[in-house]
Amino acid sequence: MTTHRLIPEPLTAQAFAPFGEVMETKRQPAEERRFFPLDFRIQGRTTMDVIWQPLAEPRFHWIERHFAVTQTFVHLGGPPAVVAVAAPTDPEDETAIPPPEAMRAFLIRPGQGYVYRIGTWHSLDRFLFAPPGARFLIVNVDPNPTQFVDTQEVFGARFEIAAPGRPNPG
Repeated sequence: MTTHRLIPEPLTAQAFAPFGEVMETKRQPAEERRFFPLDFRIQGRTTMDVIWQPLAEPRFHWIERHFAVTQTFVHLGGPPAVVAVAAPTDPEDETAIPPPEAMRAFLIRPGQGYVYRIGTWHSLDRFLFAPPGARFLIVNVDPNPTQFVDTQEVFGARFEIAAPGRPNPG
């Protein structure tokens, strides 16, 4: 079994572009209200939930992707969190699973939101490095066709997320 250590990067529009969009205002003029559309797509009934993400070990070996929604998360409160992602692969090919080296981790600050592209691979959870937990708003779809993959089974690989701000021990 190989453990891949992921070092969290800041969640910026440029860094996150292969996986989706960061929810942000690109300009903030004092004299006018502005809208900044996001590429949100859905095939089914829209659902909105608030998720409580408790503090848990920053390790995982399951990834998933969704085929009918540009799933959206907004960090509503709690400590910063980390999510792991890999770029979408061919949705018609269930064996098109990203190799472990393709996974990246992003640090999500409270108040930040992001929208996955359809088919973006991601960890099932967001990982925290301080108690007690965090709240997230999720915009999703019902039904939600999803593919789950156990990377231990497919690649003999699992992932560990380094605590934000700490160097990789090697």
